[in-house]
Amino acid sequence: MDGYGKRVLVVDDDHHVRFLLGTLLDHAGYTVVPACDGLAALNELSKRHFDVVVTDYRMPVLNGIDLLRQIQVHYPRLPVIMVSATLPEEISRLDYQPFACIRKPYNNMLLLKVVRSAAHGRATSRKIEIPEAALR
Repeated sequence: MDGYGKRVLVVDDDHHVRFLLGTLLDHAGYTVVPACDGLAALNELSKRHFDVVVTDYRMPVLNGIDLLRQIQVHYPRLPVIMVSATLPEEISRLDYQPFACIRKPYNNMLLLKVVRSAAHGRATSRKIEIPEAALR
């Protein structure tokens, strides 16, 4: 199992997305903790260690970019994967880049591959990865 012993924080304001993504990651062996927005995610981050954060961009209270900025300050080594139907251009201009950005709808295997890479620290640099199929 890819995720054995790895904890993933899944942040999305849509309950169904949190459930489906959590189920996908759970079946891959990850321990999944859900959060409904960026503020709830920061609360969870203060309670325990995470290996990866998978977050939506558009959320109430604290959006994905604001969450990314807070993680940069408080947990600078924590990889963040941004998953969203709309990814703003401003992401490429941020000082702190997410580990990856993936557009919804995404390929489950691609998402698992990116999470595995982030959780096991296999990336040598932060990058933005948007699958070609998602751009159609």
